[in-house]
Amino acid sequence: MRKQIETYIPKAMEAIVQTGISNEQGEVSKQFNGYIASFGASIRSAGLLATVLFYQNEQSKSEKDRTKVVKAIEYIIGHSIIEDGYVSKDTRAKVEDAAVALKLSIRTFKLV
Repeated sequence: MRKQIETYIPKAMEAIVQTGISNEQGEVSKQFNGYIASFGASIRSAGLLATVLFYQNEQSKSEKDRTKVVKAIEYIIGHSIIEDGYVSKDTRAKVEDAAVALKLSIRTFKLV
């Protein structure tokens, strides 16, 4: 595991709570587990910009608020993913590492 992912794991656990992915009892909806798991695969197939735009779509018919996944990743990396309509190469690597850390961290919460 890359060192960056290891440093992101505590921040990812904090992000799950701070962004409302988990509820007051420390439980996470199974839908969020699926959203987080598919985020990385979506980056690989559609690209980072398209994935972020898809997850930020507030008018989607998703069961849970997918925008929380993007907010959690931004919380982990400490800045916005998209700046001035672009994603820097450095940001892409950070987002990929943060997505992995988020995926690993969600396993410590009870899925409901």
